[in-house]
Amino acid sequence: MKRVFAVLSLAFLLPFAAVHAADEIAFVDLQEVFKQFYKTQLAQDQIRQQADDIKLEREEIEAEVKVMKDEIEMLRADSRDETLSEEVRDNKRDQLEEKLVELQQKESDMAEFEKLRMEQMEQQNTRMTKKLFDEIHEVIIQHAKAQGYSAVVDRSAQSRIGTEMILYTSPKVDITADVLAVLNEGRQTSRETAPEFNVEDKGEE
Repeated sequence: MKRVFAVLSLAFLLPFAAVHAADEIAFVDLQEVFKQFYKTQLAQDQIRQQADDIKLEREEIEAEVKVMKDEIEMLRADSRDETLSEEVRDNKRDQLEEKLVELQQKESDMAEFEKLRMEQMEQQNTRMTKKLFDEIHEVIIQHAKAQGYSAVVDRSAQSRIGTEMILYTSPKVDITADVLAVLNEGRQTSRETAPEFNVEDKGEE
């Protein structure tokens, strides 16, 4: 009788356990996935390279500005040099005024250039980030469907005051490593073929 009861109990519990597993909620550290995704690292390398290019361009403009300032100081000194004729000093003053206007325009152009380039880089970084998160999101969805999870929660989410919203997650339902494994499958192939990760879509100007 006890054996029959045990068999009946097992028959009752097995379907319940299967349903429970299918309805299980999984957790993922989305920030860690984004950070460790190899395409994120490639894209960030491109952003850093652009930042270096902007810095180099700015240094070149600053060097031109310095030359202009040196010329202005020489013209200012010559315009006050009593050993020079009045005609020469007048000519130096005219050149000085022209150089001052030129310098003002150059400095304005430099400020505008830096603002524009930084805005372009920020926009590109935003597009790159969205593109990567979209790819990560799709992998998480496909993995969750394959494993039968009813929902996936981002355990890296924080409250408004900066505290963690998910205080504990069982390793059994943490799929961070699984998601990274899928995302980084193409890393070795990418290193061998060295493709360029395209984040250059500038969108509408």
